Amino acid sequence: MPEVEVKLAVHGPFELPDLGTVEGVASVEQGAAQHLRATYYDTDDLRLARNGITLRYRSGEDDGAVWTVKLPVDGAAMVRDEINIEGSGNSIPRPAADLVTAFVRSASLSPVTRIQTRRRRWSLLNDEDGAGTEVVDDEVSVLEGSRVVARSRELEVEDKGAGHDVLLRISDVLQEAGAMAEEQVPKAVRALGARAAAAPDVVPPKKISPKDPAGRAVRGSLASGTYRMMANDPGTRLGGEDSVHQMRVAARRMRSDLKTFGPLVDEAWATSLETELKWIAAALGEVRDLDVMQARLRKAGGGMEESLDPLFASMDSKHDVARERLLEAVRSNRYVELLDRLVEACHEPALTEAANKQTCAEALPPLVNQAWRKLARQARSLRPGDPDEDFHEVRISAKKARYAAEAVAPSLGKKIGKQANNFASRCADVQDVLGTLQDAVVSAGMVKHLAAEHRNDGPFSLALGRLLERQEHNAREAKQSFPKVWDALDKAKNLEWLITA
Repeated sequence: MPEVEVKLAVHGPFELPDLGTVEGVASVEQGAAQHLRATYYDTDDLRLARNGITLRYRSGEDDGAVWTVKLPVDGAAMVRDEINIEGSGNSIPRPAADLVTAFVRSASLSPVTRIQTRRRRWSLLNDEDGAGTEVVDDEVSVLEGSRVVARSRELEVEDKGAGHDVLLRISDVLQEAGAMAEEQVPKAVRALGARAAAAPDVVPPKKISPKDPAGRAVRGSLASGTYRMMANDPGTRLGGEDSVHQMRVAARRMRSDLKTFGPLVDEAWATSLETELKWIAAALGEVRDLDVMQARLRKAGGGMEESLDPLFASMDSKHDVARERLLEAVRSNRYVELLDRLVEACHEPALTEAANKQTCAEALPPLVNQAWRKLARQARSLRPGDPDEDFHEVRISAKKARYAAEAVAPSLGKKIGKQANNFASRCADVQDVLGTLQDAVVSAGMVKHLAAEHRNDGPFSLALGRLLERQEHNAREAKQSFPKVWDALDKAKNLEWLITA
């Protein structure tokens, strides 16, 4: 669950002020003091700490000793996801090790620091629903063996349901009393020092110039995709639908980008990575496609939920099987090897001579133009009565053109980059309309298959018939919408940058 807290530094003589006067606080209750003993685990090069992640085993909690993994929430300095896992302190439980696989990869985990904390704590409750905020005063000792090598004192103000505004008001009162704002980093990172605060293995580039060698765009694309895949790996293992989606998009984009950057990268090296990315994208896609289809059919089946129970039970069973296959894939050595290769590729991609000789402005627009020409050739000849498969091929080409434009846009400067992003947005509109068509076609096919198997089940068969009608209606609407979104894309003003950049 998300942990939302503010950390404040304090020195010896600090005394907690009266927090009962803070707006939103009706009562203050002091809890029993705790003596916490924590061992933190990481790789030799501190891969977890450098990514803002902590893995610890801690005793002294009210509910007994527990393993905890804390994961950063993107863009939220005060928020981390906290996952508690039962297990003895003799070895790291598999669920805990699983959650940090993308960051540890083929390295080994071992204890890197031990911390003892003497904790005083207070619960601050409101007078409405009993929701509250917890304030703790921690005296922290960092140990090497049995020797204390560093001491510090800090306050933590954690939201327990009272809300962000109350948390900030309490923080302000504490600072007025002498507490000091400090960088929001875990105790372990502070204990481990500068090495723990170093950059992680994969950092998406902040800026690439049109005058830079085109190889920098390749590195930037791989870094963005690898970062996205790693960041969504823990959520995927925990069953998060959006994490599965984001991780699949990352794999698909990197595979597409390697094809786009074909003249700039070694063919055999790129093909090998594409193969592995296709493999993991397929495992993710099995789960994601069922998520999308089930949501679609549940919405379309409004008012017929009870009659459609056998349909959704069947889909749930398929989803369980697909999820088990996905977990098997991300727990495999093959996946870990892929991650290691991707991290290496972010730093040392196998580039061709052209990648080092040509600038981004010279090399990149023609690469997108290739994807555009294929899309234009297919889409301009498409007719309303053409097979669904032809529309699907146009959708795939639109997605490739979109991904290509989005891959190069950050490296083309403000003006051309804006044009590239606009082009990508128009491609996305085409992709979305044809994606709706494809989803309707696939859903209709599954409904037809089930209907054939349940001809004698009256209520279920009737509900399937109505569901099929709705999917076929959606497919017709999508086909009718295609000319409008295609015409909006196929304009000279959207394509000028492909030639003049």
